[in-house]
Amino acid sequence: LHLAEDEVAAEIMYNIGQVGIGIGDLGLAYQSLKVAISINPKHGEAYNNLGVLELRKGNPKAARENFEMSRRLSPETFEPFFNGALFAFKAG
Repeated sequence: LHLAEDEVAAEIMYNIGQVGIGIGDLGLAYQSLKVAISINPKHGEAYNNLGVLELRKGNPKAARENFEMSRRLSPETFEPFFNGALFAFKAG
């Protein structure tokens, strides 16, 4: 039961992060995604979105690390592959 509650709490924090991105409150989004990951370190989608925010903050190394973690944890999703490829293309 505790594990299920943690997964729900992580998903709630992830969704709050999505809302933060949607309304342009990137501080709220960043903090919410970090909390989601602290609750569930296997939340691949949170790592992907955190990577996008790290890019916006000008932290390419942290962005790449988050995209890589997201790909490892959520290989069934396309977003971390797309974002990682876009990052590599722009980086040269």
